[in-house]
Amino acid sequence: MKRQGIALITALIAILLVAGIGALIVTRTLAEIRHSRDDYSIVRALMLARGGANATGALMTSAVRAQLKKVVEARADTSSPWAFGDDTGKGYPDPVSTSRELLQVASDLQTRVDALLCSFTPKPDKAPGSVSVRLYFTRTACGNSLPSGTELGTPRFVAGTPRLGAGATSSQTYALPFILVSEARLGPYKRNVVLQGEYRFSLGRSSFARYALFTNVHTLPSGSNVWFTDRTLFDGPVHTNHHFRFYHQPWFGGEVTSAGCTDPGDTSCEGEFRYGARFYGEGFVRDEDMTPSSSAPRFANDYGVQAPEFKEGVDWRAGFVRLPLNNNIQKQAAKDGGLYFPRQVKELKLYTGTEGGVTYQFILVKTYNQYYKSVTRLFRYRSDGYIEIWRPKQKVWNKYKNGTFNGVIFANRGIAALHGPSRTDPDDPDTADPALAPFAQITIASTHSIRITGDLKYSDRPCSKPPERDENGNVVPAVCNNLNAKNVLGVYSQEGDVLIGENAPRDINIDAVLMSARGVVQVEGYNYIQPKGSVYLTGGIIEYFYGAFGTFNASTGQNVSGYGRRFTYDRRMQRGLAPPYFPTTELDEVRSVTFFSYGQREQVY
Repeated sequence: MKRQGIALITALIAILLVAGIGALIVTRTLAEIRHSRDDYSIVRALMLARGGANATGALMTSAVRAQLKKVVEARADTSSPWAFGDDTGKGYPDPVSTSRELLQVASDLQTRVDALLCSFTPKPDKAPGSVSVRLYFTRTACGNSLPSGTELGTPRFVAGTPRLGAGATSSQTYALPFILVSEARLGPYKRNVVLQGEYRFSLGRSSFARYALFTNVHTLPSGSNVWFTDRTLFDGPVHTNHHFRFYHQPWFGGEVTSAGCTDPGDTSCEGEFRYGARFYGEGFVRDEDMTPSSSAPRFANDYGVQAPEFKEGVDWRAGFVRLPLNNNIQKQAAKDGGLYFPRQVKELKLYTGTEGGVTYQFILVKTYNQYYKSVTRLFRYRSDGYIEIWRPKQKVWNKYKNGTFNGVIFANRGIAALHGPSRTDPDDPDTADPALAPFAQITIASTHSIRITGDLKYSDRPCSKPPERDENGNVVPAVCNNLNAKNVLGVYSQEGDVLIGENAPRDINIDAVLMSARGVVQVEGYNYIQPKGSVYLTGGIIEYFYGAFGTFNASTGQNVSGYGRRFTYDRRMQRGLAPPYFPTTELDEVRSVTFFSYGQREQVY
């Protein structure tokens, strides 16, 4: 019995020990599970915070850049060698004045960025939880002071050269210090990511190529009124120094700006400024009287609804933008490193081809010599800019001048016929080969008129389809999926017109930015030639007066004469691309932005 009692006690002790060990194991296991769950949630919260920082970084190259562009246009000094800061004469601006002026840029930008981000709560990959972000260019963002332990640096000049003389195209780079805070919450878990760095932007004179449409006087040369209608579809920036007129519901996919000058002159407003526009059946309406707002005016009257759609906003009080007074820069560039022709060019043909495995841009020019006899010259250049001229007697290519081509072709007395390769089927524009090689960047300029007589197509086209209205009246935006294309063409007349010849083919395709500083871009004989389909333009139009392309039946909307308009804005121009030596405005624009971080800290407060 005694031995049995000892055995029982031993067994009970063993059971208790096993139970205790088991309980301990279970407790530790549960603790490990809870700890793992905490670690998992903490990591997820941290990933959310990093995702918020990444999303904000993407905004800094898009939406924040767009706001910076507006601030720079308003703040940059356009009359000084430096956009920001006093000139020192030493090849760089004064650091103190530069910092002071950039602090004003930072302050203006902070207000705009707060409007973008204070209610912005990105959710990377649709993950649970929430993220809030703040971007500091000043000591306060979204009503919050800088995180403890952080300080903003001093805005500064980074690199660049001073602007010297009219038409200067030098680039300058400045830096704004920033602090980015991304805070994530996942249930009770909270994590923060703080980045400090510099937001750098380079700027230079804005090119007129940035406009989808620009007019100094928004009428025909005869003074006849021009109305934007339901047929109007512009998907890039549109500006006039004058006033716009709207009928029904024209659509604008880019920003619309109007200086509001009643009588625009060559160099400035010669009349008074009246800010607003004309609406059919309403007359002139000042911006402060527009209903329900100046950004979305809408009037219902006996003529229907007059309600232009501004997808990227409208500014009725924009500055007056002066067109260039001369083409001296382009002429000199052609003499220095381009092709210069003092007499009228009878024909200028652009085409591309491959010889010996090398792709060339060919330029065929027919001119008159001093005896008024026709002379034909053929040039070609490679992607590295090396240019040659064909010697027909020797049947060889020789280096032309110093062997480098800057992209400018100048015909002092105008160009009678500008075109690319002919079509194999006259009625099918797809049968015309490209005019410009993938690397070619060319500006064709003249003092007098330039007549386009055939298709001018890029080898590497940035856009494949223009904007259009569907059967329900909704606008389907243009298809532009190749914005890294490099080829670009500018056609610029200073005193004459840029004409689409009356003998040009049906449904002509033109890939170019077309500009007339004192005339119009229009169809020759637009009011009497037979209907010829549409002008398919990928690029933009800059002109003194609004040029006519055709006439239409007001009831049916069908062409009665000339061409219709099927325009696609070349969005590469908003990214800073422009034809070489293309005329510039007196405004500064942001050409590029970059940012980098000094480092990243997590959970700093």
